[in-house]
Amino acid sequence: MGIFEKNVNHLPKTACPGVGEYYELFKKLLEKEKPILSIHITSWGSGAFQSALNAKNIIKEENPSAEIEVFDSKTVSLGTGVLVIEAAKASLKGWNISETIEHIKKLRKEFFHALTNDTLKYLAAGGRIGKAKYLLAEALNFNPIISIDEEGVIFALDKARGRLKAYQRIVNLMQEFFKEKISLNLGLVHAGVYTELERLKEEIYRKFTIKDVIISKLGAALSVHGGPGTVGVIAYPSELSLEI
Repeated sequence: MGIFEKNVNHLPKTACPGVGEYYELFKKLLEKEKPILSIHITSWGSGAFQSALNAKNIIKEENPSAEIEVFDSKTVSLGTGVLVIEAAKASLKGWNISETIEHIKKLRKEFFHALTNDTLKYLAAGGRIGKAKYLLAEALNFNPIISIDEEGVIFALDKARGRLKAYQRIVNLMQEFFKEKISLNLGLVHAGVYTELERLKEEIYRKFTIKDVIISKLGAALSVHGGPGTVGVIAYPSELSLEI
């Protein structure tokens, strides 16, 4: 058992906001007479996108001229956060919604995602990854490396024995993904293990030039599914980030 594993028999439950909550929020924001771009974590792992989309459709029936777009980020945590930040920059530059969506779509295609923990049991318990993969990982006693594909689906990217080797393998995978030696921006996340995140950060800094980095704790819902001890990185070419 890994040092961060806990009992999963009493995991908290997670739930997304309902259609009514998005409806009320959109109505309030429309009073400011500005367009709305609502960006959400992957629809594969959450119903938030669909709830927001349903709310948009109700409002459009009431007011066809209302300018609302609901965007599936097909990512989670700081992956979604980075897209929100870039959309805000685009807004400050005076870009319209179509231009903004085109920009964040392009950026999303260049994302490298990797998360690791001592176990897959939390993802398995929440139905985010198959029981068979979880049992295999436990039987072989390795640290899984999890990623998210272009459709926003979580999948097992690789594995390693031990945390340090998992961090080093993540860096190797980053080198394979980006191929050329380029400057990167990073989003680094952790579930209550900042010291482990620092170890991952050190391994990344050995091999890459880093321009900007954001460090954050995983949110409550994602911590439930990832489990305590989770650390991860979202990386993308810094040249794609808007300057303001």
